[in-house]
Amino acid sequence: MANSTLKQKLANNEMVLCGGVWDSLSAIIEEKAGFDAVKLGSSQLNASLGLPDLGLVTAAEVRDRIYNISNHIQIPLIVDFESGFGSERDIASAVYWAGEFERAGATAIHIDDYGDDKCPWLPPYIPEMMSAESVADKIKAICDHRKSDDFLIIVRSGATSSCSFTDKEAAFEESMRRFRMWKEAGADVVWPRCFSDEHLIRYRDELGGFLSQSVASKVGQGRVGAGGRTEARYYSAREYHELGYNLLTVGATMQTIVMKTLAQASEIMVKSGGSAAEIDDMAMPFNEWIELVDFSYWNKINGNE
Repeated sequence: MANSTLKQKLANNEMVLCGGVWDSLSAIIEEKAGFDAVKLGSSQLNASLGLPDLGLVTAAEVRDRIYNISNHIQIPLIVDFESGFGSERDIASAVYWAGEFERAGATAIHIDDYGDDKCPWLPPYIPEMMSAESVADKIKAICDHRKSDDFLIIVRSGATSSCSFTDKEAAFEESMRRFRMWKEAGADVVWPRCFSDEHLIRYRDELGGFLSQSVASKVGQGRVGAGGRTEARYYSAREYHELGYNLLTVGATMQTIVMKTLAQASEIMVKSGGSAAEIDDMAMPFNEWIELVDFSYWNKINGNE
């Protein structure tokens, strides 16, 4: 049900605002708040385990987290698929894990050409990329073996983040070449990284189809790529939608808000000598907290009203 909902919304040119999650509780909260979809990013998943986003989490761990999250929400769940959880030419692993993610409850996956399965915003900012052809082969094979056409494939490229390019226009053209190839292989959505407002428009006009962008906050400011820092301004989701981008993701911002709030509350509690009264205004009411995890439902099953 959630699978067809995402594809239908995109086909209807609706704006899909996608929150960033890392576990079932964060997904439940964001669904209740009204997000149209949620995304399990590798950075957030790694951070929830106390790890940096350097490819340390296994595909099996991601699959298990997908299963846990998808069983608690009704909205679409998009999942970071890295570069396929295998070597550059390992098509079989990409097909296997895409199938596992689909069966576990993912609505869509996004695959990239990053050569070392790490966050592109962490130094050294992707010194190399996989070949466009190897990623195209994985995309085609995944599309050929997916159980439903409603299971969507989103593509990203490191061309505009790679140190291999010092010229922004050359990086843009290489990313465009890759996106065209991957769309031909069967990719459903393109998620480009833009240096400038001009590139934002050119991706839209020259690629067409379904497009995605990140709705950045302080988390995304100052990111470095080919030729230096991005010059594109930060648009709201509605502004991106007006420019022709349908799928807008919040990403790591939501987790960093939780982290900052917890850090502040912890510091206040320690400095006040353990006085809970000092952080009452920051806390969720007890009854609201227990109902987030369906206490009444399970309590009734136990025979209690």
